[in-house]
Amino acid sequence: MTNMASCALLKLDLVLGCLHSALRRVDDQTARYIGALNNPEIHVLGHPQTRIYNHREGLKADWHEVFAEAARLDKAVEIDGYADRRDLRYSLLKIANEEGARISLGTDAHHPWQLAYIELSLSAAILAQIPPERIINFMTLPQLTNWIGGLRSKKMR
Repeated sequence: MTNMASCALLKLDLVLGCLHSALRRVDDQTARYIGALNNPEIHVLGHPQTRIYNHREGLKADWHEVFAEAARLDKAVEIDGYADRRDLRYSLLKIANEEGARISLGTDAHHPWQLAYIELSLSAAILAQIPPERIINFMTLPQLTNWIGGLRSKKMR
């Protein structure tokens, strides 16, 4: 990442990093996910599996390793409730929960009416029994600010 891009991201309150290329690969992408999580500017790994119903299956990875790394770094992984994505699927949410990863509820909304998909994200989190204290959407503003500040201070070390 260039210094200019890094400086631009530092001005943002919260940064989601999402894979948006080579999304039909069939080989293991664990190293790619670990690399994204280790990017110091990223707080949330957005729509991690990258699947879209009837369009692409999503990338393969050692999800235990990916979610364990997210937990180790104290970063979040997104549940994308967009109806065509439903990413992360339930089986992966159970692994994320087992590994202790933080969760971000999202919608991938491109129009205001799509914000209603947050209910699908929430229902997936409830079904997977994600503890509310690990869902960043449930943090108070001071808690969220402290969490992000903690991630940014780790980067400076």
